[in-house]
Amino acid sequence: MAWRLYALDLPRQEAEEALLRGSEPEAFHLLEESWGARTAPPQPWPEPLYFLDGRERTEALISDGERLALLGCVAAGTVVWEGGRMRLLSPVVRRVGVGLEKPLAVGELAYEPVPAAGEGLEGLQEGLRQARAGLEQELAKELVGGLLVVDGPVRAVREGPVLGYIKTHWARYLPKEEEALLRALAPGERTPAFRVRRKGMELASWYLRLPLPPEGVRPPESGLLRVETLLSGDFLALADLSLGLFPALASHPVKDPRAPQNLLPVGGLERELARRMGSREVVARMLARHLGR
Repeated sequence: MAWRLYALDLPRQEAEEALLRGSEPEAFHLLEESWGARTAPPQPWPEPLYFLDGRERTEALISDGERLALLGCVAAGTVVWEGGRMRLLSPVVRRVGVGLEKPLAVGELAYEPVPAAGEGLEGLQEGLRQARAGLEQELAKELVGGLLVVDGPVRAVREGPVLGYIKTHWARYLPKEEEALLRALAPGERTPAFRVRRKGMELASWYLRLPLPPEGVRPPESGLLRVETLLSGDFLALADLSLGLFPALASHPVKDPRAPQNLLPVGGLERELARRMGSREVVARMLARHLGR
């Protein structure tokens, strides 16, 4: 039986939220001597300095009368700072069919089969997230030397240091008494590092405050990043480096509604990946025309 279109619009689930929920450590463990705001003098950026990000998009749910499959698009790319300038490395875009057993051609679109990661719609959506993570991992392994900065939790494993930064705060990592420091952090200050355990990974993490424009009324979490890196590396040196690196790359609300947390090179990379993934509306029309309603 041929595949037929089941639905184009599906409820969106944030990949970062799904990864971080339930990841709170069982006990707060401080990695520096005392709890209080930290500062550090500016340091030169390591070169090459990589910024890696990926995107995923659900495009349709299809059925052959017996089972469902999820058609989607994943993309990932890297911006590198080297020699005093930023440049884009070649992004990769793939269309995938989660739950398909063989490739599916829909007009000019070609979907590669990837496995689901569980039962039902949730397993199909998790399979799409894993396809994106796998693509990011492929790109990360190709990056030689320097420092890698990823938008989101540390997932990519490579030879060399990795910093992940989290813009929204779904999980609580600090006891209430220590959490009060987050509201008191001034731009350019960070908390001491503390331990985070997630899915078998041992990480060092800290919060830092980005510079904020003087205008507007903002909630307490504005400009707040949680940064993490592998506990096995020189995490204190990276924590001090982050105090000069992230504020210098903070975006402004005139150009980005997610400012200042959405860093400038990552915001530009996101726009380029979205362009290369193609128009959602055009893809939807192609799927409706070839697979029917």
